[in-house]
Amino acid sequence: MAIYALSDLHLSLSNPEKSMDVFGSAWDGYISRIEQGWRAMVTPEDTVLVAGDISWATYVEKAEEDFSFLASLPGRKLISRGNHDYWWTTMKKLDEFFASHDFPGIEIVRTNVIEAEGCLISGTRGWTLEDANKSGEDRKIYDREISRIKLCIAELEKADPDHGAKRILMLHYPPVMRNQEKTEITELLAGHIDTCIYGHLHGRGKGQVYEGADAGGVEYLCTSADYLCGNR
Repeated sequence: MAIYALSDLHLSLSNPEKSMDVFGSAWDGYISRIEQGWRAMVTPEDTVLVAGDISWATYVEKAEEDFSFLASLPGRKLISRGNHDYWWTTMKKLDEFFASHDFPGIEIVRTNVIEAEGCLISGTRGWTLEDANKSGEDRKIYDREISRIKLCIAELEKADPDHGAKRILMLHYPPVMRNQEKTEITELLAGHIDTCIYGHLHGRGKGQVYEGADAGGVEYLCTSADYLCGNR
């Protein structure tokens, strides 16, 4: 039993005109390649963390084919929100939608705590670091996500006050980039989180990937599909 992570699937089975093939050869046949790689590595007993940008569907009702595909893959899938997950709605509506459909093995992560393979997992979307000091709507969203990260940490502390289990935080936006030593988010995670996975970075953005352990002892891993598929 193992934990894997793969974000930014950008599934378009429900919305073929949004296929990522238009972004160059790195994305040719990407859905088939995702399936082949997944089935070659993941067993039914494993867990896969999918940190956002899962489906191009605009509404959750239109994402049924994409979720059916995801559910058909082996393993338990813990999913969190990305900036292109326009289908993501209120938790009440999401719970109702998943309860009314047969998508085995898919669970939603949103500031709650889920146990997998002896680890405790929580998560939220995050927001663009470059906009962190801007005023207006970007600042409001960034502050809201900071509050959600604090809630993730609080829920993890409540579930495991002695920090006896490994804690994993799922974010979609990168909490730090290569040219930064620390951010407001890295300062929050220090001492509370063991591993933080994130995605979002594609193309030239992959040059901004930061991985490894920082001074606060948090391990950061980028899990964008095209980053992990040999196109670094």
